[in-house]
Amino acid sequence: MKSRIIALIIGCAVAVGVSAETLHSSYFLERMPYRYRLNPALINDYGYLSFPVLGDISFGVNSNLSLSRFLFPQGDGLVTGLHPSISSDKFLGGLKKKNTLGMDFDLTLLSFGFFAFNGYNTFDLSFKSSTSMYLPKDIFTFLKTGQGKTGAAEYNFGNIALQSNNYAELALGHARHWNDRLDVGARLKFLIGGANIDARIDKMNLSLSDEAWRIRSHGYANVSVAGLSLKQNAKGEISGFDLDSPGLGGFGMGVDLGATYRLLDNLTLSMAVTDLGFIHWSQNVRGETPDGAFDFEGFQHLGAKDDDEGNNAFDDELDQIKDDLSALMKFRQVDASSRSTMLRTTLNIGAEYGVLNNKISFGLLWSTRFSSIKTRTELMATANFRPAKCFMATLNGSVSNTGCSWGALLNLCPKGFNFFVGTDYTITKLSPQFIPVKRPNLSVSLGINFLFGSDPRLKNRTVYNPVPAY
Repeated sequence: MKSRIIALIIGCAVAVGVSAETLHSSYFLERMPYRYRLNPALINDYGYLSFPVLGDISFGVNSNLSLSRFLFPQGDGLVTGLHPSISSDKFLGGLKKKNTLGMDFDLTLLSFGFFAFNGYNTFDLSFKSSTSMYLPKDIFTFLKTGQGKTGAAEYNFGNIALQSNNYAELALGHARHWNDRLDVGARLKFLIGGANIDARIDKMNLSLSDEAWRIRSHGYANVSVAGLSLKQNAKGEISGFDLDSPGLGGFGMGVDLGATYRLLDNLTLSMAVTDLGFIHWSQNVRGETPDGAFDFEGFQHLGAKDDDEGNNAFDDELDQIKDDLSALMKFRQVDASSRSTMLRTTLNIGAEYGVLNNKISFGLLWSTRFSSIKTRTELMATANFRPAKCFMATLNGSVSNTGCSWGALLNLCPKGFNFFVGTDYTITKLSPQFIPVKRPNLSVSLGINFLFGSDPRLKNRTVYNPVPAY
């Protein structure tokens, strides 16, 4: 069965394939170049220079949507939940009331770190992109059942949301050993906005009958992109857009703050707050849904069943879907002024306990990322191995409000060179069609860097310090 709406949702979750940020697995490995992005007080034991564009590439997706609830095996193939062989209870029973999908991409253009000014200093130039969607379960109920057997139905739902933030970041960081046990650090960020979208449907009431659909909705959409202009039809409704001479959409600033404290000789505690900041978008266009209700004739085959060959009458109306769905959420352009958006602030709290002269350590990292759509909280446990100065590795397991997962990190750092590759979240089970069976939580990060210098205090450190004494 090839019903395209469900396929589109699945495609967003899988094909984009991109909560990418610096690997949480790297938090406790002192020879990982970019762990200071999680806590600016984490001081590496060497300086580094990134390989241009390849210093750190991270992408990932986090969702509480289980793909096994959308695709069901039948014979040698798969069908979606709209197939007549899949009951409404089976399809809808496994869906969450609140379904979220977060996709991120992080590309380091240039980065380096060095020891000077009585501490460790870092420079970063990178591009960041993050997108989050919120879909209530009632949307899928609407797609599955439509007007029902009676030809009439009532739906009341809202809280449909889409946010996307895309910007370049230039960051300067400094960390230092305050004393033998306390390290502190901070990073100052200068942000250049590329594009931002904040679209929401707060409320939508649908009254469906064979004669007409009556729709009452309330929502808005803010789009901040330089050179963007909206098209309107004869009714004054937004029908499209033009993008001429794209440029800088806004500017902003941010800060990271962190500290680590060695409570015992082999126990280190740490805490950091990252991405405290904002971007002010100087160019913004806004659309709002009009007040009052409106009627229109809906598609006749919404919720229609597949035939025995997997074809669906709904597929014959693909050319109308764009117009029909737009009719559910009519927007009209309104006067808009500049606006400011906050970054997704993250709180990281960690604890590490070392054994065997710190050749092996065990860590716990509690991370909470605050977002206006969905706050994400995660607890990760790691086992960190340092058998040699040129080789380090981590195994991790995590539990969060989007599910459970595991991952691994390999860090090769012979003299003058660094290569790392790892994941915080791994897809463990695929269907014969190579589609993830469970939640599509995935992150991948890799990079190539050149190493130079070392921490002047390294030779004087003892076993309780975060850098192992080799």
